[in-house]
Amino acid sequence: MKKTRKALPAGKGMAVAVVLGIAAVSVATLTAYNRTMSRLTPTESESVVENTWVFEPENSVADVPANNTKDDVPKKEPEEAPVKAADAEIAGDEAEEVNKPVVIESRNIMPVDGEVSHPFSNGELVKSETLGVWKTHDGCDILCALGTDVRSMSSGIIKEISEDPLWGVCVVVEQENGLEVHYCGLAKELDVKTGQNVQEGAVIGKTSDTCQAEIVQPPHLHLGVKQGGKWIDPMSVIESAKD
Repeated sequence: MKKTRKALPAGKGMAVAVVLGIAAVSVATLTAYNRTMSRLTPTESESVVENTWVFEPENSVADVPANNTKDDVPKKEPEEAPVKAADAEIAGDEAEEVNKPVVIESRNIMPVDGEVSHPFSNGELVKSETLGVWKTHDGCDILCALGTDVRSMSSGIIKEISEDPLWGVCVVVEQENGLEVHYCGLAKELDVKTGQNVQEGAVIGKTSDTCQAEIVQPPHLHLGVKQGGKWIDPMSVIESAKD
C-alpha cells in the first residue's frame, strides 16, 4: 500500500526555510574567511617599529662628554672664532687712537701790556657798569690806551671778523694750539683779513671805543678765549701771566 507524505502547515514551512537559509549563509562566510586567512603571511606593523626602543651600548663615546681630566676620553679643544683682517685693522687703529697722547701747545703772549681791570667771572654773575644788569663776564679786560697795537697771542688763522652792536669790531683767531681767541673793541681799520695766517706777535689791529657794552669803563681790550667750545680764563693760558 502506498504511503502518503503529510504536508506541513504553511507557517511552519516558512520558518524552516528561513533557518536553513541562515545556516547556509553562515557556513559560506566561515569557509571564505578560513581560505582568506590561510593565504595571509604575518608582517611587522609600522606602529610596532615606531614603538621599538633602541639601546646604545654603554660608555658610548658619542654620549660621553669630553673630560680633560681623563686620558681615555677624546679631548676637543674649543674653536676660536676667526678674526677678519679688516676687523683686526680697525681694532688696531682704535687702540692706537685711544693711546695716542694729545699734545696742545700752551704758549701764548700778552696781546697788550697792561693790568686786568675786570677778570673772567667763571660763570658767576657780575654787575655790568655800563648796562646796569647782572651777567657773566666771559673774558677779561686789559687796560691800555686807545690806539694800542693788539698782537696775536700765538700763531693761527683769522677765522672771523665781525662788527657787533655791543662788543664792537671783533677778530677771532683760531690758533694752532687748539684755542679760539676773541679780540673785541678794536678799531675798524684792521691789519688782517679773514683766512689770513698770522704768527705769534703779529699786529691784528688797534684798540678803540667800539665796545659799547663796556663803554663807561676806562680804555681797554676785551679778550675772550674758548677751548673746546667753552669760555675759559684767558689769563690761565698766557705764558707771561704764569711767570
